Amino acid sequence: MTQPQPGQDAGRGIHRFTVGALTCAVVSDGQLDPPWDPPLREFFTPATGVPERELRAAAAREGRARPTVTCGYNCLCVETADGFAVIDTGLGRGFPGYGPHITPLVGRFAGRLAEAGLRGREPAAVLFTHLHEDHTRGAVWPGEPAFPDAAAYAHAAELAYWSAPSCPAPADQRGPALRAIRALGAGLRAFEYGAEVLPNVRTVEAAGHTPGHTAFLLESRGERLLCAGDTFHDPLQLGHLAWRTPWDLDGPRSVLSRRRLLDLAAAERLPVHAYHLPFPGLGLVERHGDAFTWQPVLP
Repeated sequence: MTQPQPGQDAGRGIHRFTVGALTCAVVSDGQLDPPWDPPLREFFTPATGVPERELRAAAAREGRARPTVTCGYNCLCVETADGFAVIDTGLGRGFPGYGPHITPLVGRFAGRLAEAGLRGREPAAVLFTHLHEDHTRGAVWPGEPAFPDAAAYAHAAELAYWSAPSCPAPADQRGPALRAIRALGAGLRAFEYGAEVLPNVRTVEAAGHTPGHTAFLLESRGERLLCAGDTFHDPLQLGHLAWRTPWDLDGPRSVLSRRRLLDLAAAERLPVHAYHLPFPGLGLVERHGDAFTWQPVLP
């Protein structure tokens, strides 16, 4: 992964780089910085197997003055031989779900596409790691495709799960997923794991967070990048692989996927794009015993 020149757009939430012959950019939909960064205890709870005392101790060992999550929404753009593609699209404008103070901080993806010189060209494809609202709303708000000429892609298991009348997911997750599926309509295509869904972009099994949760592997001219989606939400999870969040629909499987992908990234020095880490969400994974650490790649 080739780094950009210092100062390239970083202050505007745009981080340009290359993977071999692929021109890429992380375009931020927003980031929850202090004082609006959410508490760690909302992400890692006793109900998901993380005692609060253990959580506080882990945060203290890392020297965190405030036990919070700097939650980013890092959308990945890539130029492929089939055209410009976007992986996940953020929360969209006017998102009310996190409260009025948060609404102005997110929903910036479309505007930043224009700043990056990308919005004048409609994406040829939109790829979803999964169909949670913070990954899809930017593609379907306000109730219709934001990129009407783009083909949209999600894993077949993801589409089947959210569409099933017996879907057991909480309503606040299922409702937005169904709205995205209906808004995208016939333009939404299913893929399987291990498929080259676009040139130089291959799907990687990462199920657990949702039934069809998918990582994407970009590969060109001997360089690679693993787009990990919601495989982890905070660097603390790399040192505590069994920690799960309330949004992991299959907790045990999410742990297995996290370990497998981190094993791969560490063993092969594979750069990683993490959707929810602080902008730009790019880094390397290093093994430490039976766990891992995160080494961010800064603009």
